[in-house]
This record gives sequence, structure tokens and C-alpha cells, in this order.
Amino acid sequence: MRDLLTHLGLSSSSFYSAFGSKEALLKTALEAHAKGERELLREALTAPGGLRANFEGLFATLIDDLLGSRSDISLTLRVGVELAGSKPEVFGFLSSYIQELIVTVGWLLEQAPRRGEISSDFPPEDLARTLLFGAFNLGFIAKVTPERSKLEGYVAVVLSVLDRTSETSSRTPSR
Repeated sequence: MRDLLTHLGLSSSSFYSAFGSKEALLKTALEAHAKGERELLREALTAPGGLRANFEGLFATLIDDLLGSRSDISLTLRVGVELAGSKPEVFGFLSSYIQELIVTVGWLLEQAPRRGEISSDFPPEDLARTLLFGAFNLGFIAKVTPERSKLEGYVAVVLSVLDRTSETSSRTPSR
């Protein structure tokens, strides 16, 4: 906190007057980051080219970022891993945020088969959850195994859920 105040040239009283607490600053930063993430995700998935191609592009960009100069994981993911268990208000925010992403991506996934963009028969909400957590998990995997071929292999497995049809799922229990 001291480093932040020094860097910004603020006194403690100015900081607390503006934000009230360190937790309030964290919440403000988290909300701003989540808003940016939502917008980037929406733009990436609604671009021309179809949903499958857009997911492929999104994951390719994530791999490039993780292996390049932007090797840090998402603030929402980092806060979720480090603080959600100890700060109920952070957990509540992240739970709502993730659910909002699932609903948004689920809606896109629900529309995609009608346009011939994917052929999965998983429920859209399950697909959305798998793909979103696949993207979040990519950051962790890149920390453990920062090899492009390994990350691309993981992405291929995650994206394979978009091609699951009744013929390819005979061993999977139905709901």
C-alpha cells in the first residue's frame, strides 16, 4: 500500500477519503478489470467468422499473451484464487461475474448450431462453463508448462467440446 501511495503521490488520508479502504480499492479495480474483460470477450466472440473460429482466435491470442510480454494471468482469476476464500464480498462479486459470462457465452453457443458454426449437443451453459474455465485455466497451465505445443494441445481438447454430437458421445452418460 505504501508503494502505491508513493507512486501516486497520495497521502494515506487522501487515499482513504477517495476509496474508504484497501478492500474498496480492490473492488473498484476488480470491477474495472471485469468490465474490460467482458468487453474483450464479447468483441472476440461476436467478430465475423463464426463462433468456433472466434474461440480459436481467442485462445490463440491468450497463448500469445501468456508466452509473450503479457504473461500475467487475469486479475479476476488471480483475485479469485488468492482471496475469494477469505473475502466473501470478493467471492460474491466473482461468482456473479462468472455467472454473467456463462449466460452471455451460453446464449451465443445456443445460437451457433442453427447457423452451422458448431455441432455440439452439450447444453449451452455447460459448454460456456467449460470454455470459460478452459480460458482461465490456460493461464495456470502456461505458468507450469510454458510450451506453445502443450498449450495448443490443451486448447484443442477444450475446443473439442464444440464438435461433440450424439454419434461421438455414445460413451458419455446422457442427462
